[in-house]
Amino acid sequence: MQDTRYDFQPMRVDHGDEVNILVGCSGELLRIDANGTPMHESVTPFPANISDGVVIGESWIGTWVDPELREARMAALPLVGNWEDGAGRRQLRECSNSEILMPASSIWSRRLDAEPMALTLVSNGVIFATLNRGIYMIDEEARELWRTSYPQWPSLTKFQYSDTLVSCTEFDDRIAVWSRSGAVTILDAKDGSFISNQIVSLTGPLAGVEYSKDGGWFLILENGGICLLSDLQDTPQLVDTPGPVFDARFSIEGWKWTGWRHDGHNTGQKSETVNRQDIGIALLGENVVTNDGRLDTFRV
Repeated sequence: MQDTRYDFQPMRVDHGDEVNILVGCSGELLRIDANGTPMHESVTPFPANISDGVVIGESWIGTWVDPELREARMAALPLVGNWEDGAGRRQLRECSNSEILMPASSIWSRRLDAEPMALTLVSNGVIFATLNRGIYMIDEEARELWRTSYPQWPSLTKFQYSDTLVSCTEFDDRIAVWSRSGAVTILDAKDGSFISNQIVSLTGPLAGVEYSKDGGWFLILENGGICLLSDLQDTPQLVDTPGPVFDARFSIEGWKWTGWRHDGHNTGQKSETVNRQDIGIALLGENVVTNDGRLDTFRV
């Protein structure tokens, strides 16, 4: 494996077919190939943290959120061509409504009036939610395909952050809208119409969701541990992990994941974890991107 090091602290990888986007903890973006090799220089298009991002078609669509200044943006950047650094934080503080700053190099951009969450790639576009406002599907050019009301789970009002969404995962022509508390709203993927509500019993808050037609549901818990589900009606199979999990992918060998000082693998019959000295933040082929900006071999 090549000795690749990145010049910033990465927090995740937004996966594409040929181009992946490495996202940094301070708003950095770097296009990398399937082997993790940089394809361009890293840039910081906007002076805020990047909360979510997906690769769709010839673009990367991302969201930036600054809680202190109550500023949120959504924008698309092209996968080809040069990207540039954007304005600094001081300029963001001083700009007026008539001179709204947007992420540099963007094809299109929007200022959002509510916090975006659960940005997820699906077959026909991108789905995201804005807190207590609604759920939206857009295409690569930001055209709205449908919108629907924000999910309500009256029975979960006693749970803190029960209305915070973590994923809008596509399965069987439907969308499963997952809340941090484990509540799920099922929508029709074609028009966003409501199908059903249900609750998946979890041992802790939900941090992320992955789905594979062959592998089923892979639920990531905030404080460590994963839950595996073949079907949403099943009882979750809890797998303890040495720490929180930050990325997971399914292949013919089963689910693989990486996280806090460990890598893991589940074959469907058994689970195995192997310790690592650092923190794995993303899987990239047979390698792991670590929190200190290195590519390392997957350990299991």
